[in-house]
Amino acid sequence: MALDLTAMRAVGDAIGFGVAVAGGAIGDGLVFSRLVEGVARQPEAQGRLMPLAFIGVGIVEALPIISLVLFLIHLIG
Repeated sequence: MALDLTAMRAVGDAIGFGVAVAGGAIGDGLVFSRLVEGVARQPEAQGRLMPLAFIGVGIVEALPIISLVLFLIHLIG
């Protein structure tokens, strides 16, 4: 059973989106694990580390959001 080009493109887009989401999840885990390590070492630095962690998560989450938009654009159009 042969797949047409549209189906192959949809499968490729879905795989790419899945990889981007997995990368975002790994990145979030790394950011927060480093935050916990930093606060465990120096509890008084928590006030300075938390905003940096949230900025880091925002940057890490940009890739899955952009890939979701591209996935939906390819899916619709």
